[in-house]
Amino acid sequence: MPSAAMMPHICHLQPALDYWPAPMHSRASAVLMLFISNPEPNAPARIVFTRRSTLVRTHKGQIGFPGGRREEADASPIVTALRETHEEIGLPSEAVEVLGMLPTLPSLDRRSVVPIVGYSDVDLGTLASNEDEVAEIFALPWPNLSPEAMQNLRFNVFGRWRETPYFPASGYHIWGLTAWMLKSAALRS
Repeated sequence: MPSAAMMPHICHLQPALDYWPAPMHSRASAVLMLFISNPEPNAPARIVFTRRSTLVRTHKGQIGFPGGRREEADASPIVTALRETHEEIGLPSEAVEVLGMLPTLPSLDRRSVVPIVGYSDVDLGTLASNEDEVAEIFALPWPNLSPEAMQNLRFNVFGRWRETPYFPASGYHIWGLTAWMLKSAALRS
């Protein structure tokens, strides 16, 4: 793991659940906020993101963390997040050190989404996207995603005004549920 100076303090980090709580809907999801080292010496750790394929049913082209829906055999949010990450970007589960989880958030369809936080010393260039689901894999330095970098975005969907945190970073536009997770993490030095 990178030195403490390269990793942020992650607010609201709590121990990751090793089971799915009974009240969570069977359609719950889990994603992985994955930190990796920066190849630049003494540079801050980076967070891995995916840009969704245009072949998927929902959220075409949007930026997010790897992850997805719980399958019946998944014993916990950790299992779901690591399985989905392996399916989407080819990162083996055993290559991830789970650091904890952030508070569960509801998606627009009120489905529970559990953000698992982890670290891997994987080289970004060795990851391979499942082209049916992921168009691009990239990583951004965590300071680009700190509270100081956050803006607010107001938009209208189906005649209803909504507001979301927004992170414009290196030409990428991170908003919606992924931005809410970053806001919850409140990454700091």
